[in-house]
Amino acid sequence: MHIVRRTMERYVTLRDEDWHRIAPAWKELGFSKGAHICRVGEVEQRFYIVDSGVQRMSFPDDGEDVCIGFSYDHSWSGAYDSFVSRKPSRFDILAVTDSVLWGIEHGALQELYSELPVMDRFGRLILEELIQGRATREIEQLSLSAEERYDRLVKRSPQLLQLVPQKDIASYLRMTPETFSRLRAKRS
Repeated sequence: MHIVRRTMERYVTLRDEDWHRIAPAWKELGFSKGAHICRVGEVEQRFYIVDSGVQRMSFPDDGEDVCIGFSYDHSWSGAYDSFVSRKPSRFDILAVTDSVLWGIEHGALQELYSELPVMDRFGRLILEELIQGRATREIEQLSLSAEERYDRLVKRSPQLLQLVPQKDIASYLRMTPETFSRLRAKRS
């Protein structure tokens, strides 16, 4: 539970009385390696903070599973667009490793937003961070070479190389598994 408060306090300062109202809304959930957290076509029920493990976000495209991101320790996880819109997810969220997530249900979060100004601010700041991250990723995908994308991933999240299958990282970086293997060998 401490992970939830620490993560939230990266964005806002929580008074103890606010925390005592917020804490019961968060639930610890475990997912085994390979388990779906959300599937394409399901409405995402929770917004998560990752306590441990790695999750992969992907979507099916012409018979391929296209990876668009990973979440891991102390980051956000889930199909956020489905969570917010209450529409079926366009993404699969899969536990790449055994994972422990802290989740809050949509209705509970909406109640906290309306009751506590600090929660409304928290939600806005997370949204701003997610939008900024998405914009950075789009620019990197369109403007950087395969080598530069690989180098950025290694600098930003080196642990993924040990935890995630190479084919998933290659898909995330928008390159073939062969190109990924060549780059990895070249950098070793």
